[in-house]
Amino acid sequence: MKKFFAMPLKSYNENVPIELAKDLLVKESPFVKYLSDNGALAIRHMKSRATMECYADEKHLVIAKLKYGKVLPGKMSFIEIFIRNQLSRKLGVSP
Repeated sequence: MKKFFAMPLKSYNENVPIELAKDLLVKESPFVKYLSDNGALAIRHMKSRATMECYADEKHLVIAKLKYGKVLPGKMSFIEIFIRNQLSRKLGVSP
């Protein structure tokens, strides 16, 4: 297993619950969805640093990098995706 992505779950006034972060990352990122579908994804929550670390088998990680390139689409950061999701939930619009 190789670590390929780490993200803080606390930013400004937002404190993201770990389960929501996992679901949102798998839903929004085709890179992570591919790893999840193939059973190669492992997510670890580091409570002391308030971060979420993503690990994957090297074989599937290389294939995902070739297919999708980046973990998150475009130039968006995870907190931007989280805020967009929260706003769309409050407005009642599906993302």
